[in-house]
Amino acid sequence: MSGSFSRRSFVKGLATAPLFLGAPSFVRGAEPLVRYGATSAQGMQMLAIYADAVRKMQALGPDNPMSWLWQWYTHFVDGATTKSNEISRIFGTSTTATSSLANETWNTCQSHAGQNSNHFMPWHRMFVFYFEHIVRRVSGRPDFTLPYWDYTSSDPAKRGIVPAPFRLPADPVFDCLYRPDRTTLANSGQPIHKYQPTDVMDISAAMRCANYSSVNGVMGFCRSIDSGIHGRIHVLVGNSKNMGAVPYAGRDPLFWVHHSSIDRMWESWNRNGGKNPVASWGNTPFVFADANGVRISRPLKDFFSALTLGYTYDSFVPKPAAAATSAATTTLMAKAESAPQEIAQMRGEADLSDRPVHVPLVRIIGTKPTPVLGFDPDQPASRTYLVLRDLHTWSQPEVLFHIYLSPGGQGVKMDKSNYVGNINFFDAEFHDHGNGAMGDVIGDNFQSFDVTDIVRRLARSGAGDARDALVVTIAPAGRPTGGNPMVGRITLVRQ
Repeated sequence: MSGSFSRRSFVKGLATAPLFLGAPSFVRGAEPLVRYGATSAQGMQMLAIYADAVRKMQALGPDNPMSWLWQWYTHFVDGATTKSNEISRIFGTSTTATSSLANETWNTCQSHAGQNSNHFMPWHRMFVFYFEHIVRRVSGRPDFTLPYWDYTSSDPAKRGIVPAPFRLPADPVFDCLYRPDRTTLANSGQPIHKYQPTDVMDISAAMRCANYSSVNGVMGFCRSIDSGIHGRIHVLVGNSKNMGAVPYAGRDPLFWVHHSSIDRMWESWNRNGGKNPVASWGNTPFVFADANGVRISRPLKDFFSALTLGYTYDSFVPKPAAAATSAATTTLMAKAESAPQEIAQMRGEADLSDRPVHVPLVRIIGTKPTPVLGFDPDQPASRTYLVLRDLHTWSQPEVLFHIYLSPGGQGVKMDKSNYVGNINFFDAEFHDHGNGAMGDVIGDNFQSFDVTDIVRRLARSGAGDARDALVVTIAPAGRPTGGNPMVGRITLVRQ
């Protein structure tokens, strides 16, 4: 194999090291290894080990399953080419065991190209798990654990700030963790959400989700994290050739501490009472290269618990205080007692730009007229959701878009009282899983927001012009770089 650090030499040299390898289980009674916050004393020690391993992995040839490029490509190959072209370039036209392994593992990231959205959490846990074991093997440090970037910390000195070791291009230890193609805020140590109109580091709504999976038009925990804080961090950190776009995200060393943080959120949600589903999709197997560069296949259900995999975290995201309206929401999400009813919809599609776009929602013919569109005083326990579906962009616009809901005839308001939430287009771009740029579809790419409090407030204020029409305003926070982002369908749903 190519590269200054051959697979054979390091496997031979480290074969006797007492490493935690193999299948996702650990010896009963053994203490789980701890993942630390990246800015803690222990986390900084781990980042030094990580940097050493990154440098060694970057020196390996692309045909080595433990190389940096192989790990990047497991998530997604370079967006300027295709998986099949890269396999031919690296391995030639003859099929070998290693080229077959590349074909099985590369471009398997879940779920950005039409796959089951429930796969997102366990697939990335698998990805990070085997990556962590490879770092242990390459570094010769069986005690290594991957730190997490605690960007949702309540400490202003940590919240949304990229840890210092990732911002030191001239440092002899940490220079390989630096990437120039991040945003200015990310690489200058400023909060990456500095110019957002609201605190987009807040994950309390997602952590309150009662279900793992989405129910009708209501996002469950997995989709809420995936399309929410997960995508927001990618967009706020990187551009379209780095963390901001799926094909390049895995190249940045920051990717891994980001996904360690996402994994910590899942484990925290479980510890706070969230239940993982028992569903057939949990039997879906995925193939990775293990710490010996050997093929390993495991089903998603084997990765539903961090503790059974032999690791834990130094702290967990606390359970958020119950919101004033969360009891009814929890009941509906947990039992799905009532079928959702679409009350209003937009006409056509919403093409976004560098200025706020105003999208009228009109009552669907045949639905019951009410004092305010989406609010029925005869159903006081019902919830109202604004659902955005079929998000798409040809390339990453590199900004977040913020959503507001206003009455139809009073003029548009963009303030805290009618703020709905925000969307990003990280997982809304066509990607190639090996069949060419248009070889895959986006899938059911949707985001939804509970707007019950907004429509109830409009009802209390006597906003008569909200009876048959509301206006959705979608405004960029910054100047989009292009890509023609659009939202294919917006509906108002009562459940």
